[in-house]
Amino acid sequence: MHKFLFLPLLAGGLLAGNAAQAQTTQGTRVLGLSGGDFTFQSNDFSKRFSGTLIPSVGVFVADNLAVGAAVPFGYSRLKLDVADGISNRGLSLGLLPWLRYYVPSESKHRVFGELSAGGVLNSTRFKGGTSRMNESNTDVNFLAKAGLGYSYFITPAVGLEGLVTYQRTSGDKEVFGGGTLGLNLGFRIYLPRN
Repeated sequence: MHKFLFLPLLAGGLLAGNAAQAQTTQGTRVLGLSGGDFTFQSNDFSKRFSGTLIPSVGVFVADNLAVGAAVPFGYSRLKLDVADGISNRGLSLGLLPWLRYYVPSESKHRVFGELSAGGVLNSTRFKGGTSRMNESNTDVNFLAKAGLGYSYFITPAVGLEGLVTYQRTSGDKEVFGGGTLGLNLGFRIYLPRN
């Protein structure tokens, strides 16, 4: 009886081992969603919220080397509770092609490096103040990122990940900050070619 139970378990373990090795092989497609820069602050004088969601899609063009594109969507809102009420709202939408390389390993723990660069459309709107001002501004900026990340594969097809990036944005450095560090957390689904 134990032999009959052992054989299916052994076959399942071997198949799972092969699937784990195939996570980052050529032809595997990748779908991902991550988020970062989330802030919520509230006090007697102001309320602030901001965050970014980043859906992405890609394909492994060689073992451990993937290319793709991400579409970051960001939102921010700042409201000052002063006599005349001032608010500032910002939206951003971008297209960032990326290149990612995974350090070869058969473990559930994988380290990778990522480079991305592209354009981001930023729209801001300022309302309020003593003159009841209503201003809006739209800019397109260049954004480049370099990062180091870690993936933990909870199944052979799903990985939880964190990515620390250094990014540079063109445009007004006082508004966009020039160079900044960021942290994104998310997951990726790996769809083998077969």
